[in-house]
Amino acid sequence: MMKKYQIFRHPDGRLDTVKQGFSFPGVLFSGCWLLWHKIWFLGGIATAVGLAVYLIFPSTEGYIYGIPYGHRFGFADIVNLVIMCVVGVLGNGWRTTSLLERGFENVLTVSAATPDGAKAQYLRHNTPTGAQYGDFERREPS
Repeated sequence: MMKKYQIFRHPDGRLDTVKQGFSFPGVLFSGCWLLWHKIWFLGGIATAVGLAVYLIFPSTEGYIYGIPYGHRFGFADIVNLVIMCVVGVLGNGWRTTSLLERGFENVLTVSAATPDGAKAQYLRHNTPTGAQYGDFERREPS
């Protein structure tokens, strides 16, 4: 399945890609995912709030057929699910903003199956014979 990726180039030559749309890794790993992508402030807030609600609002112990299994679904779980969904919906936009703030430039949007495939398309496009690869939208530097 082809996805749209934005390609960012740093002045030192590094490339990074950001998929447009929903971030499933962002949902699964929330605060850690934000911190991994150097979105320090929001990652710290998401992690701190997620842990704090479990300390402030501990869930009572739950039972399945009389066997304790940990805890019941409670307020802290709802707060963490909301955090996960917000990171999934807004995470890639936050990554884009973070890259731009760190000096990256949005140079191209391509359709590719993987982030590495998107980078390969960009690199092929920037060679003298790259004109035949027209599967992209060019972004003019601002």
